[in-house]
Amino acid sequence: MRSLHLGLKSIRYHWKRSVLIGAVFLILMLLLELTVSLYQNVGTASERLESDIGADLNLRKAEAVPFSYYSGNYFKLADAEDMLEIDGIESLEYMTLSNVSGVTVEGVFEEYRSMSQQAKEGRGEDYWGEYYDAEGLGEARTAGNITLVGVENLEDAWEFEKWKDQVVEGTGFSKADADRPVAVVSERFMRWNLLEVGQEITLGDPLDASREITLQVIGVHSGNMESELVAHSPMNFIYIPAKQGLLFSDGMVMEVKYHTTDPGNTKMLKQELETRMRQVTGEDFQATEEKLTYLMALSPLNTVRKVCLWMLGTIFTVSLFLLILLTGHQLLGRRTEIGLWIAMGERKRRVISQMAWELLLPALAGIAGSGLLTGIFEKSIGNAMTAYFPFFQGLFFQADMGVLLGGVLASAVLLPGIVLMTVCFMTRNNPKELL
Repeated sequence: MRSLHLGLKSIRYHWKRSVLIGAVFLILMLLLELTVSLYQNVGTASERLESDIGADLNLRKAEAVPFSYYSGNYFKLADAEDMLEIDGIESLEYMTLSNVSGVTVEGVFEEYRSMSQQAKEGRGEDYWGEYYDAEGLGEARTAGNITLVGVENLEDAWEFEKWKDQVVEGTGFSKADADRPVAVVSERFMRWNLLEVGQEITLGDPLDASREITLQVIGVHSGNMESELVAHSPMNFIYIPAKQGLLFSDGMVMEVKYHTTDPGNTKMLKQELETRMRQVTGEDFQATEEKLTYLMALSPLNTVRKVCLWMLGTIFTVSLFLLILLTGHQLLGRRTEIGLWIAMGERKRRVISQMAWELLLPALAGIAGSGLLTGIFEKSIGNAMTAYFPFFQGLFFQADMGVLLGGVLASAVLLPGIVLMTVCFMTRNNPKELL
């Protein structure tokens, strides 16, 4: 204990040097705790982001094509609802498609179909009919020229979102309108049928004259494009609440969207959905991931996490450099003193032990001080961090005992080691000779 006693006396005598060492460790530990706390907050924010935003999996038949008259598109909603039993699946939304003909209205005139009919009548060439047959879409021959699209939220609708359409007159609809028989039609459809917002229209199943649906037009959409295939023109798309579409389609849907709060597990969920639907229906299905919103929100968090790791490495490197610099400077400046101690018969091991205590005790005091300060001001520091990183909600800061204990252990190992190596350099001895 003599080396400890002498070390304490030297600390009191050279108090400025001791305060400097303690202050350096205090600042370094505060920076380290701030960085670790921010890193932990990023991890917490990422977990919360998964739950808040989540991801979606869109499920369709593998052979599905974007034509309302193709019966191979459809499957029972009841089968899709059975998949809610899969762990990780939280909820589902569905979309219906129905091919219809107008009862009180008619689809907008289609040039392609008219030209095909003229060619067939004038030259005996059934170009589009042959095309349909070649593509396996012979059902198009008996199809109506209007597509009824049932969706829960109009803004998220299939073609509506794809073509960046918008409501240009009247209003759209959402889940709250599920029980209302309402419709949003195109501008061209409105003009072609001389309609006004608020009027009712009646549509029917081209294959079953007894099946009809009457809807009130509440809005007009901007999808006025014309396609070469019957009922595939956005100008003839009529959007209605999904529940109304389900009633008309007799429980059949074209696509379901499953929501999960575990975006990192979408690949496994995708495989399980496809496998189980194949087992239930005997047909092949395809699920596609939709988590762009989650990935875009996660990107800045990943950047901050990388910065935190870089800061941790930088702080550690700077700390090690400062320790070597401070220790080497002090010991080299005390070369004469060390020589006198050894010349007076003092054991080299005891001299090294004293020098280590002179560095270690102020360092431990600095580490303890950083823990005390973070405990007292953790709320204020957390508020300051929140102001500096406004994209985090509920940012916190608290003293991390793991960081403090790590600092203590690192100091207990590094400081004596640096002292030993410095003395070895000065005396030209190897460690075994000194110890």
